[in-house]
Amino acid sequence: MNNLDSITCHPERSRPTRQRRSAESKDLSWCEQKILRLRNARFASIAPLRMTGMVMLSLMGFMVPVHAQTSDLRLHFHEGELHRVVTTEILRLAMHFPQVDEDDAKPSIRTSVYCFTERVDSVLPDGSAVIAASLDSFKTGIDFGEGKKAENFFRFNSAGDWDLTHELHDIKVLPRAQFLGQTIRFVMRPDGTVARFLNLDDFHEAAIGHGYDYDLVHAMLSLSDSLRMGQLLEYGSGGIAAARTAYTSPSTTAEIPITRTVSTTRSGSETLDVHVRYFDPPQRIEYLEGIAMPLGILDYHGGGSGNVTLSKGYLKHSFFEDTAKVRLQVDIDTIPEEITRAVTTDVFPISVLHGRVSIKEINMHSGVNNDSLENALKGAIPNSNRNSDRVAPTAKPEAPPAKDDSNSGAH
Repeated sequence: MNNLDSITCHPERSRPTRQRRSAESKDLSWCEQKILRLRNARFASIAPLRMTGMVMLSLMGFMVPVHAQTSDLRLHFHEGELHRVVTTEILRLAMHFPQVDEDDAKPSIRTSVYCFTERVDSVLPDGSAVIAASLDSFKTGIDFGEGKKAENFFRFNSAGDWDLTHELHDIKVLPRAQFLGQTIRFVMRPDGTVARFLNLDDFHEAAIGHGYDYDLVHAMLSLSDSLRMGQLLEYGSGGIAAARTAYTSPSTTAEIPITRTVSTTRSGSETLDVHVRYFDPPQRIEYLEGIAMPLGILDYHGGGSGNVTLSKGYLKHSFFEDTAKVRLQVDIDTIPEEITRAVTTDVFPISVLHGRVSIKEINMHSGVNNDSLENALKGAIPNSNRNSDRVAPTAKPEAPPAKDDSNSGAH
């Protein structure tokens, strides 16, 4: 009697529906009541398993695509690839000295444009790559104030010969332009962060060995610091590294070393929104954007946000802006300062020709002799000048008349 299929009684009677079973249970025979109890017990034992299976399938259907989407957010390096990387950095410093009225205090805004050619020298087993970045050109400018009242204080463009001759060794230029025409070699992880530099110490030794003034050497060493250069050369401001979980690493605000925690939210198949929080600043620094003196760090608060766009396994565009508010202690005075930094990075692939190159001569041109060149130049002279320089050709002597032998016979 345990098998429902083996129970057959009253086949001519229609099977009661679920709504009618409870009402008609009293009128059912013993056999029908037995079938009803067995059917209910079977449904009660199977229903929880069905619900559990549906919940598990729904969770798996939700979780698997997310895992697949986050796992592909990494850089794919290929040996020999070339990219042109254009990075624009806007650094805004606003200091409020107690001796200056707040309305008269104007921020200092420096805009710098770096144009690198980056080459993938080799790809390491863990997916990282050895990158050689050559700084091809560099522009920088300083303005006081914002908007229509901004005052142009300084400009430099490495494309100008005069700027290279007269302005390159200025303290407002050289610390940032010290890599102009040079190649920086570093290891970049698949998450776009810089693991280590391979030749940065050579630039430090060169800065000290040139015998520059103390302030200039201090500025060059500060701006070529591994944290500062890593912040400039990394892809995505740590956003790719935080694609799965929050990412924490050392960083810097201008010359203030801090710790950052990066988190991201997915806004597209290859697009991330980046959010950063800064904390743990030092109690004291020795240099800050041209100020070479001990400065105390009080009440530091900072953070930022941006976005990252990838394309075919490589960075295409990124934008990041952060702000840090701090009170600087100078002797017995405190100076409130606000540091804002906006960085835009665009990466353009450079096509590289692979394989054999054959040279085939299609047309052959003979050289032009001096006489032909001289005649061509004379033909280009205007008529007014050509007539005055023309020399009358020498008349050719007439040939003697031919002798008629028919008339020379004897008569």
